[in-house]
Amino acid sequence: MNKDEWEAAALKSDIYLFTRVFFNELNKKKWVRGNSNADHFEIIANKLNSILAGTHPTNNIIFNIPPRHGKTEMAMINFAALGFAINPESEFMHLSNSDSLITRNVLNIRRIMESPLYRKYFSNVKIVNNAKGSIMTTAGGVMYAAPFLGQITGFGCGKINSEKFAGALLIDDPIKTQDALSEQVREKINFAWANTIISRKNDKNTPVIVTAQRVHVHDFCGALIEAEGTVEEGGKWDVVKLPAITFNKDGTETPLWESRIPLEELKKINELDSWVFETQYQQDPKPISGLLFPENETNYFSEIPSEPEYIHCQVDPADEGKDCYCSKIYYVKNKNVFLVDVIYSKDNIDLTMPRQIAQIVKFKPSYIRVESNSAWRLVARELRQRLADLGLSCEVQRFNSTINKEIRIFNEAPAINKFFYYLTKNLQTPEYAAMMRERHSYVKNVKDQRDDGVDCDAAASNFLKNNNIINII
Repeated sequence: MNKDEWEAAALKSDIYLFTRVFFNELNKKKWVRGNSNADHFEIIANKLNSILAGTHPTNNIIFNIPPRHGKTEMAMINFAALGFAINPESEFMHLSNSDSLITRNVLNIRRIMESPLYRKYFSNVKIVNNAKGSIMTTAGGVMYAAPFLGQITGFGCGKINSEKFAGALLIDDPIKTQDALSEQVREKINFAWANTIISRKNDKNTPVIVTAQRVHVHDFCGALIEAEGTVEEGGKWDVVKLPAITFNKDGTETPLWESRIPLEELKKINELDSWVFETQYQQDPKPISGLLFPENETNYFSEIPSEPEYIHCQVDPADEGKDCYCSKIYYVKNKNVFLVDVIYSKDNIDLTMPRQIAQIVKFKPSYIRVESNSAWRLVARELRQRLADLGLSCEVQRFNSTINKEIRIFNEAPAINKFFYYLTKNLQTPEYAAMMRERHSYVKNVKDQRDDGVDCDAAASNFLKNNNIINII
């Protein structure tokens, strides 16, 4: 065996070595290992190596890993590239939550396989197609990629009665974090698995590898574990749970990958929203309960900032009925958001519209954003006309929200709790105070509660972040 053959054999035998070598080759910098006392990549690699060698007891693995910890790089991208090197006839199927993610992953697999170093060691593996969402080899191997809820009929993975590694079903983050609270989306994903996706395995022993951060008690990983059990329980799934913060023998905290996310940053994430941290970072989802905006965690201010850098008006129209007409004026200064004025009324539109105009004339916002689902697009039109009649040049734009209201509010809560400030009680108007009482009683993931005020904050937070007016966390 010559040197090249010896090195190729070494790469085939260890996905961690393979990952480090090709990461360095493509990025011209060294792979950053995990912590020296407990390298989480070694844990992942040992499991993947057993799949490639055909020694894993069930060929079904779930990796629950925090975001930004290299799970996709090793368990999806490099695993597929190495799988083709071991067996160019391998048949893979790759599913994830979005077209853009799977396209990027397939592109990165292709980059490895088309690199000079890969061709040097594995010259028998040649790609014959140029499609962005798939890979085909001259030996008949394939990589087909699609969104989890996309069209996958007619495709399969693995080979019947193969005595060596012949491909796998690779699932990477099947659900978006913003969809985690949607029972309808979760049920669609779990239904798709049971009724369509599982049948895409060409052989009962075709490996299935799921890499995902936990996002809900009943997310895809939770449903698999509940239905089919863990290896420790005599079930199907080898669950590798890697929390962002672990404890040493002496009880001290240590981060999973200190060079990527140090302990101090992890603690700040935990302070912003402990439920999100326990779920997505610690891989320990709990049922959602409790207040989303508790009074004792609210930021207050007693003096309206002078010379704000940006003035924003957010409007959620309503007429007489159970909903409130809500209009808020926000001052932005030093990346913080100060709610300086509120209209929060159940009066009819004939009474609230003059108040709306007066508020805009007084505060002269840079931008007026009106939620205009259904008939409320007429409010934005009337505002534009009345302001033009007054000679004011404020920009009025309407928007339609396509995201479930409870999910939208939940997603924006960390930014609101960190960056938004509210007038102290002695300076609040009765409407401002009523809005704050409803804010402090808003419960996570409960429908049909008073949410007009917090929904306005959520819409403003989303706009200000998307336009780089405040920071994204």
